[in-house]
Amino acid sequence: MVPTGIIRTMTDTPTTQSIPQVELAFKPTPLQYFPRLREAWGGPHIWVKRDDLTGFGLSGNKVRKLEFHMAAAMESGCDTVITCGPYQSNHCRATALAGARFGLDVRLVLRTPDGNEPNVSVANLRIDTLAGAEIVYISEAQWPDRDEIMAAEEAELAEQGHKSWVIPQGGSDKLGMWGMSLGFREFVGQIPDVIGADVAAMYHTGSSGGTTSGFGWGADRTGFDNPVVALCISEPAENLIERVDRIWKAGVETFGGDIPQPNLHYVDDYLCGGYGRVTEELVETMVEATRLTGLLFDTTYTGKSMYGVKNEIRKGRFGPDDHIVFWHTGGGFGAVN
Repeated sequence: MVPTGIIRTMTDTPTTQSIPQVELAFKPTPLQYFPRLREAWGGPHIWVKRDDLTGFGLSGNKVRKLEFHMAAAMESGCDTVITCGPYQSNHCRATALAGARFGLDVRLVLRTPDGNEPNVSVANLRIDTLAGAEIVYISEAQWPDRDEIMAAEEAELAEQGHKSWVIPQGGSDKLGMWGMSLGFREFVGQIPDVIGADVAAMYHTGSSGGTTSGFGWGADRTGFDNPVVALCISEPAENLIERVDRIWKAGVETFGGDIPQPNLHYVDDYLCGGYGRVTEELVETMVEATRLTGLLFDTTYTGKSMYGVKNEIRKGRFGPDDHIVFWHTGGGFGAVN
């Protein structure tokens, strides 16, 4: 029996099965113009795709991926969801809340510097426990083995009679990609009526690969041939490229069609030292952007990528008649290492 609330989304080809989905996000999210950014930074007209307004627990774009993972978990008869991330992970917090929504247990494998529970439970970590998630802490040294650690947790739960659905870091696999590809199609559909002009480039935060692979898939399938730019916030571009390619291959096996060939660019000029690392200039830009827009950003993801957008404009990449879009992936409480 299909659990109440599950709908189905058709894939790209009629020969493949539809994909189960639950509805968590408020969609479509707005596409809004922010003229004060243009006045302060010069260059193009700047628009923001407001995925910070998806509405479910301030989860931002994470909820687009979870709509497919939670549906798959329930259709598979699972009673538990396992996922991983840094101990202030937005994705993990969103998963904990989604589990509470559908009555699924959630086990989070969270990374701390030393593998111990932090002395103070704040922000996302506090919400994880408020939502009832069980937490397993691992160290930075253990992080490369996170998939194996989650598999061990799954096996332990199976011995106790539980069936688990494992979601990779950031929900970044073919299901997460599919959710973000639908988001990109939503965006493309808004352009004629909202912007009424070509989009010279769309910028977004690139990290675990689910968002970037979904945007690339959506761009290819909709024929959007202007630049889609992934601003890497934690690692060199080659790492993100490898993850995206792997997700695409898995997507083709399930959803059909060919490997996407979008106009996708990877920029790793604004890492600021890596994941969770900040510079004074980055913080100044983030504060400036808030004071020019009334929007909230965090230093790890959206603030760092907005810092990248400002620097891309500084390089003279756009003219005054161009329109660019910054995809605000949300997050709400920030994500610090």
